[in-house]
Amino acid sequence: MRTTVDLEKKMIRNVGRTLRAAAVTAVVGVALAAAPANAAAPVWETLSQPVAGEGGAYILPLDAQNAFAKTRRGTCGSCRLSEKVWQKTGNAWKELTPPADASVTTLTATATDDLWAIGRKDTSTGVFRIHHYDGTRWSGNLNPDTRNLEFQAAEAVGRKSLWAVGNSRAGGRWTPVVTHWNGTSWNTTTFDQFSGDLAAIDVRAENDIWAVGHRDAGGTANDRFQALALHFDGTRWTEVPVPGTAKVSTLLQEVRSNGPDDVWVSGSVLDERGQGAPLTGAYVNHWDGTAWTRRDVPGATFAHSFAVYGGQVHVGVSGAGNLLRWTGGAWEVVGGIQPGMNGVSSLASTPDGSLYLAGSSGFDSVFGGLTYYLQRLAAPAAR
Repeated sequence: MRTTVDLEKKMIRNVGRTLRAAAVTAVVGVALAAAPANAAAPVWETLSQPVAGEGGAYILPLDAQNAFAKTRRGTCGSCRLSEKVWQKTGNAWKELTPPADASVTTLTATATDDLWAIGRKDTSTGVFRIHHYDGTRWSGNLNPDTRNLEFQAAEAVGRKSLWAVGNSRAGGRWTPVVTHWNGTSWNTTTFDQFSGDLAAIDVRAENDIWAVGHRDAGGTANDRFQALALHFDGTRWTEVPVPGTAKVSTLLQEVRSNGPDDVWVSGSVLDERGQGAPLTGAYVNHWDGTAWTRRDVPGATFAHSFAVYGGQVHVGVSGAGNLLRWTGGAWEVVGGIQPGMNGVSSLASTPDGSLYLAGSSGFDSVFGGLTYYLQRLAAPAAR
């Protein structure tokens, strides 16, 4: 099941090497296309919110009747936000109460009785926690290494299979890691050849997994942070190098695989001062099985998440129409979403082919002033 993640960027140092030679890339200037004049706007269903006044709703649908969601609220004097997790049955929401030491930064699930909540509870401790909900009870913290392992994203693919990515902080160095729970124990792979972090994972099958993030080339150059993409074939992990841009650092934050020749990644870039301000245009790359091609979205500052609907890749962004689909030659704005929406923060699809989104309009998600939306687009009619 697709996950929703808040990424904390880290300044880390690289002492590593790449696994294989860089793949060829083509940089393509892609225009935003308008939908055909005779195309009717899709009809979106607006879903009820978990609770009024709680912001930042991210939706994790299971089917037409069941879903989980996360909300958060607070002030940024200390930047400690209150996160809550909710369960939807039909049109009704109820709050679930995780253990006091739990964090719900990342949610992933395969069923109403198979939910995982992962994250860091307190920035002062730096301890990441993993808790499982079986429909009745929450587990204790299942993190196999509470001193060193940080988890940025996870995907549950079965009741006895959870994949998570992040980094290990052992020895004062951040090293990318992937860990797998088989229902009984953890198996953690540490990529010691890199210094860096993994921020997102997509599991198409147990022998077809992508993990993305960034590695650190060291020094103080503007392009010291480089995109990192890894693929697992069931036996070993291999780097699939994503070419960067001169004088620009890149941090990959999202990945979606639709097969060996159709993989999408997106992220953010750091400006030439190295302060993390985004450059104009979201960073989007497509892998066709041989090479990467830039498919950037003009006017969008961030590409938050990918989903497939009606056989087309959709991307939720901030700016530039907020929800777009790839037509094969251009990004096209998808109409019908709530007017005034200033960003689609979360996209997810369900087995029946429906598309769900979480978005907002207004001002600031921390200090208030936002109106939040959860919407559903029913599966396209069979042709």
